[in-house]
Amino acid sequence: MSIASLKTPLGVLRVLIILAIFISTALLIIMINQGTPNWNFLATSAMIVSLAFVNYMDKRTTEKWSRFVLLMFIAMLICFVGDLLMASVFHITPDPLINGVLMFALGHVVYLLALKDRSPLLLRSESPKLITRNVSIWIVSIVIVIVLFVLTLYNPAEMVISMGLFGYGILLTTVLAFSLSKWFDDYPKLFVICLFLGFLLFFISDYIIGYRTLTDPTFLSGTEAVGVTYLGGQLLVHISSLFGSEA
Repeated sequence: MSIASLKTPLGVLRVLIILAIFISTALLIIMINQGTPNWNFLATSAMIVSLAFVNYMDKRTTEKWSRFVLLMFIAMLICFVGDLLMASVFHITPDPLINGVLMFALGHVVYLLALKDRSPLLLRSESPKLITRNVSIWIVSIVIVIVLFVLTLYNPAEMVISMGLFGYGILLTTVLAFSLSKWFDDYPKLFVICLFLGFLLFFISDYIIGYRTLTDPTFLSGTEAVGVTYLGGQLLVHISSLFGSEA
């Protein structure tokens, strides 16, 4: 799709959904002092699912981008299920955090598949097969997250949770790194910027959760930092499609 597609009926619907997401996120911030606004957060997350679905249904999407927007929609839908699990709307295991980590990990795998659909991540089909630039970005990102984990999150008294969040963090960082690698491919810069900043905000949101869980439960308490960074990140990720398929 392209910016021109905003003039179509689906485009108008897309704009209305985005405006509703902004308003709902603002209410999330305002209502934090009136108790945990879980349902407001979940409703906003559901709106982003709707946005991802509209992106997929847009007939102006070119054939080569259709698989990408489908995978993005599936990933967002999985993340929404993760939101429901974290909010204890229903359960897979008794622990909402474990439920959320499992579901979001699956969502990130699908996000990775979407990124791979746009261009190779580590290996080309032609020679030389190894994409050294992408490998370097990925390794540097992993090193940074390992140092960050050891210095700020690792809690030997919570070894199982520590290792679980570490593994999840590696996966999330991998998605973030490969979204950055798209900067060097032949895509509009707005596509890459939205994609990278979106996953970066997603990372920040999950880092706050990890820090609260393993280090300091009062970290950024009294704010809706987790919800706002998460929703803002997901919104940017799915807005990126508007700019990407102009290529």
